[in-house]
Amino acid sequence: MNKIAKFLISFGVFVVICAVALNWFVHSEVRKELDRTVASTPGLSLTYADLSVSIFEHTVTLNDVTATLPSGQHVTADNLRITDFDQRNPIPHHAHVTATRLSCAVTPENFGSWSEILQKSGVDSIVGNVELNYSYDTTNGILTLKTLSMDDPKLGHAELACAVDRIDLNDMRMEQLLGLRLDNATFRFTDRTLIKTVVRNWSEVMNTSETLTVSSIQRELAGLAEHAASKENTVAEDAMLGLRRFMGDPASIAVSLTPTEPVPVLYFFMGRDIFETMQLLNMEIVTTSSDGI
Repeated sequence: MNKIAKFLISFGVFVVICAVALNWFVHSEVRKELDRTVASTPGLSLTYADLSVSIFEHTVTLNDVTATLPSGQHVTADNLRITDFDQRNPIPHHAHVTATRLSCAVTPENFGSWSEILQKSGVDSIVGNVELNYSYDTTNGILTLKTLSMDDPKLGHAELACAVDRIDLNDMRMEQLLGLRLDNATFRFTDRTLIKTVVRNWSEVMNTSETLTVSSIQRELAGLAEHAASKENTVAEDAMLGLRRFMGDPASIAVSLTPTEPVPVLYFFMGRDIFETMQLLNMEIVTTSSDGI
């Protein structure tokens, strides 16, 4: 074996040793930093079976995760994969996290007042893959939620994207919430069994057939569309007709809000007329449902 071959083999062994040592060091430091962050966040608890770090893919993966959030929600997940996380600020300015088989029970702690509605509709838990990806621009104070999605193989796929401004993540105060403005938002939902489950349980409560229940809902939406038309509010009229189509043939639906100017979030709590709000937000509903009108 010549000297060049010996050198290459020795160098290869050296690189492997360095990679293993570096991975061990990164793994150790990430675990310490994660545990420190959790311990310093009031109301947050996090346990996991093991943690792995990929220095080449720049990812951290936690397996068999159980977490209780500061707001009281309790969730579990098979694994949590972190591909981007801001460590420089107490409230991260950017993050990208995905969770596999995240399970969230329908309880008051997790869903508040919506828990009773969901339970009465036959939904006792939501289980699926989740993705959170957001960024914050300190220059203009805009928080952009690139995606917050939940894919439940049984119920359906829901995805939200939006942007709000006049927010300061470096100095969060309650009064800030009064000044928040919605720049834009898009909500997409692809139904699997959620709508059918809700309709079935509504039918049982109303002691009627599922067909009559759907027809009743469609008549109400058609009436609202006519009322919007009488006010020459085509935005609200089209939105109600879109909802009517979707209820008659649950498929996929996209609700987009693109106001001419950012709308103060406070407006939504001022008892405004729903049709005026739709027009203000320039709401548009697009669905792949068939037109049964």
